[in-house]
Amino acid sequence: MYDRRRGNPGMLPNLVIAGAPKCGTTSFFAWLAEHPDVCGSKVKEARYFLDPGDPLFKEHSNYGDHGLAGYEAYFADCEGRQPTLVVEATPVYLYQNSAPEGIAQIKPLPQIVLVLRKPSERVYSHFHFLRDSLVRIDSRLPFGDFVELVRANDPRIPHYGHAKSIIDHSRYAAYLPAWLERFPRSHLHLFLFEDLRRDPASFMKTVAGRFDIDPSFYDSYSFARKNTTYRIRHPWLHRLRRVAGRMLTADVRKRLKASTASAYARINVQPAEGSRSAGDVEVLQALERDFRPCNERLAELTGIDLTAWR
Repeated sequence: MYDRRRGNPGMLPNLVIAGAPKCGTTSFFAWLAEHPDVCGSKVKEARYFLDPGDPLFKEHSNYGDHGLAGYEAYFADCEGRQPTLVVEATPVYLYQNSAPEGIAQIKPLPQIVLVLRKPSERVYSHFHFLRDSLVRIDSRLPFGDFVELVRANDPRIPHYGHAKSIIDHSRYAAYLPAWLERFPRSHLHLFLFEDLRRDPASFMKTVAGRFDIDPSFYDSYSFARKNTTYRIRHPWLHRLRRVAGRMLTADVRKRLKASTASAYARINVQPAEGSRSAGDVEVLQALERDFRPCNERLAELTGIDLTAWR
């Protein structure tokens, strides 16, 4: 058992945002990390507690090979400080076997935060992110066809970005037992994306009060949204940029991407389309019916009020 109070000089988190993708966790982490009583990990998503075989698994940095000692590197910037909260956010931790097992070895036991979104809307947002922003599926593919291909485990749906699991990953209740086995209910905190989007200031003040940091910091805070979905104008150019990036070292790729981001955005990025077709609405309604039993189970397990999802 790893205990940072017993001769371990490194810093580890006391709060982990473990879910879920496309539920505002990038914005949430950024807003939280900018609080003076909070220290965030070097990168928002350490992706340290992923199962081998997960599309995002990192061979060089993972719990299975390096234990908790390897996790300390993500919090080196927090050493020498005395923050109330030390935070990391990898939203796919919710779905991993390694995550509850490994994070539960940290002592004192961290608090676990899950931000959840109406499941059908999470699927829809993830679909547009994969198709329009990442260009990982055919830009002409309608939402309804995509859902059918996912259900059929069609090879045209890539492993990348957890596209094949996009529906299963919205059945949140299926993944909670593994966390409830290792963390007391008092250490699991569920929030709704709908509350975050509707009133960010109220949402963050609620979070601040929950975790004993000063809520007044958010009185005059500017809530910039992060990781929003956009649409690529020319998919071929985006793919060419991606191929060229693979030929560079990670450090050079990162610097080049940062230096050309503004110019690239002007040439090849446009706002995501906001309108929904009648077909999309019909598919969303069908998904809502499919998700209803799992949502009811989620409410039973956690006591969370899901009125906003109706």
